[in-house]
Amino acid sequence: MTSAEKYLPPTAEQLANARTAVQRFASEWQHPVADNLEDLMHEDTQNLIPPMTEPANRAGVIEHFRQVLTQLPDLKVDVLQWAPTGDAVMIEWQASATVAGQALNWQGVDRFNLRGDRMYKGQVYWDTRRVAEQVAEAVKRAQQGGSAG
Repeated sequence: MTSAEKYLPPTAEQLANARTAVQRFASEWQHPVADNLEDLMHEDTQNLIPPMTEPANRAGVIEHFRQVLTQLPDLKVDVLQWAPTGDAVMIEWQASATVAGQALNWQGVDRFNLRGDRMYKGQVYWDTRRVAEQVAEAVKRAQQGGSAG
């Protein structure tokens, strides 16, 4: 049997924990505050979030989002759909933020493993190049608009 053929369904407890974790994730990301994200993770979590090159523990993840939210204070993430497998949860989401007066949107996926209803390991995926291009275009438009007057 190949790994693609192996599906590990969550136990009833894992499913309940996943549901709780996803609900808290969705709630926290409506109006995110970096320090409040602590409640989603165990202290020893190892999460890799672009543009990180190495996974970070809870303190590192919180610091990462302090910096992100300084640059994108209106960042919001909406859960589109989610699925559990064993102790892992995958969440497809859509993010939105304003950069230089321009509304930006992008989609991505969080994959994390749960111990209880908090993550102990996670990885985030999105098209970082496309987002960087959107940011650069928004800044360029703002600069062109500012120099025209």
